[in-house]
Amino acid sequence: MHKPVAVLGGGNGGRCMAADLTLRGYKVNFYEHPNFEDKIKTIQETGVINLVGIDVSGAAKIHKITTLMEEALENAEIINVITPSFAHEIFFEEMIPFLQDEQIVIVWAGDFGSIHLVNLLKEKCPEKKVIVAETNTLPYGARITPEGWIDYHVFAPKVLISSLPATETEKVLNKAKGIWPSLVAADNVIAAALSNPNPLCHPPGALLNTGRIQYSKGEFYMYKEGITEAVARVIKAVYEETLALAESLDSEIVHYENHEFMTPASIMSIALQAPFDTLGIMATRVKGPRTIEDRYITEDLPYGLVPMSELGKKLGVKTSVIDALINIGCVVCKSNFWETGRTLQKLGIDAMEKDELLKFIQG
Repeated sequence: MHKPVAVLGGGNGGRCMAADLTLRGYKVNFYEHPNFEDKIKTIQETGVINLVGIDVSGAAKIHKITTLMEEALENAEIINVITPSFAHEIFFEEMIPFLQDEQIVIVWAGDFGSIHLVNLLKEKCPEKKVIVAETNTLPYGARITPEGWIDYHVFAPKVLISSLPATETEKVLNKAKGIWPSLVAADNVIAAALSNPNPLCHPPGALLNTGRIQYSKGEFYMYKEGITEAVARVIKAVYEETLALAESLDSEIVHYENHEFMTPASIMSIALQAPFDTLGIMATRVKGPRTIEDRYITEDLPYGLVPMSELGKKLGVKTSVIDALINIGCVVCKSNFWETGRTLQKLGIDAMEKDELLKFIQG
């Protein structure tokens, strides 16, 4: 029998992973932070997550459901953190005291979160031998239905992953690729973060449709009505700036052809696919953003685009479109994402020169 797999986070992605792995025969320790326990009450009461999925569907009887981190990590070989980036801090702080040597922590999708976690580990318990990795996306695109089921409607054909440092990536793949065959090694964790499609697509699609989002009062489908040819050009411009950032670090990110941007779902329909009619699925089953406080803005700007912009300044790479989106988002949301976001100072890499940064991420 497999060792338990820990899944931390009770949202769309965490529920989908817990149910998918359970239905495929894995023992899952499913954890939600006590601050959000009310969101998983039904799961606690029934012990079940119902999944309607691409590959597997059914009522998944979860091995362990808990709000105690120590219980969640017990005997787990792989620990999966699946939360919004703005929740990383409280999950990391709760997790660190109970981590054991040789455990693997994967942050899905990382948004540079692996760097933050590694620095926290160095500060709080440098003696622990834990491998930390991050991916560019989740293997699933899923939503919680009004009935509380998980609708797993699109999958990621390729998921980039890297450990920090990258010299440990092969160890991670040896353990994880059997569970998620779509995993492919990234050059390093920054290349993985720059390959996340969410900061590329979500901020342009949301911010350039702010009026429609507010007017529709929640009845907005970005991948049906929000990405026109003009919006797609902005998404492509953001991609080109991330490509330049990767090249300045002698790294590669996910490659997209010009024509792949020019659809109603842009490159999101390449990063995530359905077995049939991907564009139709994206247009009809991926609703939102519903408000201007949605994660499409409040996560993807401060935790995705802000560190990209700061990397650009450090490496001498122009990020004028990324900077413009951040500035507009600050005004739209009445927030200073430049201060609240995931800055290089918060990541502990602000003082590193390029060579030092490369050594840190590559090993």
